[in-house]
Parts: sequence; C-alpha cells; structure tokens
Amino acid sequence: MLEARLLDLIYSTVADPLRWKDVLVGVSDHIGALGGMLAYVPPPSARRPPTQILGRLPEEPSLIFRERHAWNPWTVAISRYQTGKAVSANSLLEPGSIRKTEFYADVLAPWGHADIIDINHKALSVDGAAGGFGFCLSDRSAGRTEEHVRRLDPLTPHLCRALEASLLVGSHADGKRQISVILDLMPNAALMLDGRGCITQANRAAETLLRQSDGIAFNSTGGLEIVSTLSGERQALSRALKSVLDVAAGADATISEPVRISRASGAAPLLLIAVPLPRPSFPFWELVAPSRALVVIVDPAAKSRATSSAVQAAYGLTAAEARVALLLASGVTGAQMPGLLGVTAATVKTQLRCCFEKTGTHSQAELSRLFTMFPPTGRPDHH
Repeated sequence: MLEARLLDLIYSTVADPLRWKDVLVGVSDHIGALGGMLAYVPPPSARRPPTQILGRLPEEPSLIFRERHAWNPWTVAISRYQTGKAVSANSLLEPGSIRKTEFYADVLAPWGHADIIDINHKALSVDGAAGGFGFCLSDRSAGRTEEHVRRLDPLTPHLCRALEASLLVGSHADGKRQISVILDLMPNAALMLDGRGCITQANRAAETLLRQSDGIAFNSTGGLEIVSTLSGERQALSRALKSVLDVAAGADATISEPVRISRASGAAPLLLIAVPLPRPSFPFWELVAPSRALVVIVDPAAKSRATSSAVQAAYGLTAAEARVALLLASGVTGAQMPGLLGVTAATVKTQLRCCFEKTGTHSQAELSRLFTMFPPTGRPDHH
C-alpha cells in the first residue's frame, strides 16, 4: 500500500514537477535515508554549477558541493556506472578511501553523511555530464546498504520514467512551435537567445536582415555580430546582451538601454531591443528549454509602402504620421523617435497628437496596439 502511494506521488511530478521535493522525501523515508536529491552535474569544461533539487537535505553542504566539489570521487564513480540501476557510491571505491578526501571533510563529515545510494539517469549523463537521483545515508544506515538498495530497486524504473516524462514536458514548456508562429507574425526582425547568447530561433525578417550583413549579422557560432567598423557599437551590443542574459539567469543586474546600430549602406540605423525571458518554474527544464532572451531589431527602412499606404488610407494619416504610428507599433517609443528619425521632439509630439485624433486613441500604448495588426507587405521602403 505504501509503495502504491509512492508510485502515485512519483508520477504526479509529470503534471507538477514542483512535487519532486515531496518524492525525494517520500522515497528517503521508504528506504531509510536521511534525505534525497535530484542532481545534474555539467562536465568540467562547462564551468557552471550543478543543478539540484533537495528533499530534506540541508542547503549548506549542497552549496559547498556545487561550488567546490561537484566532481568528487562519488560523482566520478557514479558517472561511469550503468544508468537506471541503484548502487552504493562507496561500493564503487576502495574501502575507506572517501574519508581521506577534502570532499568528505568539507561536505560529508560535518553533516553525518557516510554513503549515498545513487541512480545514474541516462538523460542527464550525456556529453561528459553526470546526473540522477541520490539518497544520503548516515553512519548507522551505511552498514545496511544492500538493504537500502533492495528497497529502492522496485522504485528505480518509476523514478527514471517520471523524470523522463518531466523532461519531455519541459522540452515543450517554452511553447517552441507557438513561439515560432508568433515570431513570424511580428513585423520586426525577432530572435531568441539561449544563456550563452546563441540564437535558438529567428523569424524570417531576422534571417533576411542578418544575412544582409548590414550593421548586424550571423557569426560562425550562431550568435550575433556587429559588422559596423565602430568598435563602440560592438561593445554596446555585447554589454546589452550580457546584461539581459544575466538578468534572465537571476543575477542582480540592470538591463541596458536599446542599442543603436549604424549601417554601412547608409540606410537608417537599426535599433536593437533585448528583454529577458522568465526562468522555467522547474529548474531542470533549463536543460531542455534553452531560450533565455528575446531580441527585437527595428529596421525603419523595412517598412513597406503598401503598409504605409494602407494605414494612410484607413485613417487619413499623412506619410509622416503613418511612419510614426508604424514605428510605435514596432516597439520604438515616442522618446526614441527624434534621434531615430532626425526630427525634433516637438515634431514627433505633434504627429502623435494627430494620430490620436484621427484614430480615436488616447495613448501611445493604444495607438501601438491598433497598428500592430498591420503586418509589413510589399517591397521594402528605403526612402
């Protein structure tokens, strides 16, 4: 009966991955462990800390583990062991050797952890990484490791299947297909970046713009590269993307202002706006849902005559008023327009007021929403 309740709890994580903490505690109680963890240890070359979910284990030793001892003798031994099978970490080492390590002195001894029953999971143990489930044993319990492994064995395949299902859900948690549709409907060049600044998705407008290599371009690694000869603009882009990705990663950072990018062709400068995306609710989803930032590139020269004509005809706007309205719908604020268009703030203010009167709107936000429905069509307007 107890095991049936545990199975229900284990598979409930597919719908609610936040319940993994409860699973770790429940399994620990069932096998007689101090507590449990779900861990992913990146390869040393990745130079980033492990990801952990703890079930009734103290945070302090886990923090020391993440910062200083991720690849300890236990991790190394478990990473070489077969996946999907419970095993005592000490059984894979020379007897007593773990007690001679700094890892034991810093992490295990102060909190009375003598051994760990691990399950190496195949989905987390690829490309030099290690990961899976671990259940810590006290000195008293460590003398009965075979009993603990035997009690864990019936639950092991269910834990692995539930985690696989959780990760599968996570691979769709960012709505990748839906985002692709949304990106292609956006009138501006738009793309998604992962935590390293590499492009994970780009709409057609972004692909076209970056292939032109006029101001901004794809680089060989799939990231963004300023092709302007102005080093200051390259540095500004680098700082802007770094700040956004730092915020997306949870760092206490300030998002940079939009970046103005000059173009060798002499066309109007681009305006790059980057915003962080919220972190996944389940930390392990970051392993399979990598998009961390949205980048929008506003190209004033790409607005078409057909769109401008449609706007003018629909609301009786002048060409200058239509240009302001469409830029607003593209994400450019009224305060940014004078520098972008080469006109005074008073001129922009007058044009916006005329737009409000002719369209029956009362704010820049309302006007922007109204004209977002006009997608770019026809040939690009380079005038």
